[in-house]
Amino acid sequence: MTAEQDLVRSAVMARDVIESYRQSRIIIAGWSDLLEEAAQTFARISAAPPLPVRAVPLARLAHTLTGTVRAGLQVDHETLDRLSQELRTIVTSTRVPGIPRPEDADWSF
Repeated sequence: MTAEQDLVRSAVMARDVIESYRQSRIIIAGWSDLLEEAAQTFARISAAPPLPVRAVPLARLAHTLTGTVRAGLQVDHETLDRLSQELRTIVTSTRVPGIPRPEDADWSF
């Protein structure tokens, strides 16, 4: 798995947890493990050579996710909003090699 794939996979996984809770107060089974895994991925990638696209300060995002786990998701609404936006930014701005983007003319794999 490339760093880009790992980054996007972790962001999607974490955003699913955050958005489910933020929008509907639904807590996904295993949510703390999912957020911890994403935080570890972001921390690891932030320490590696930079990716071509670095949309969000990953070390700070990892720290915020870890704090959110420790708080049992009971963080202020602004924190949940910021997490949601930063995770969305990662997903929409990270180019995964081999995966076509909506603006690409050729969608063949």
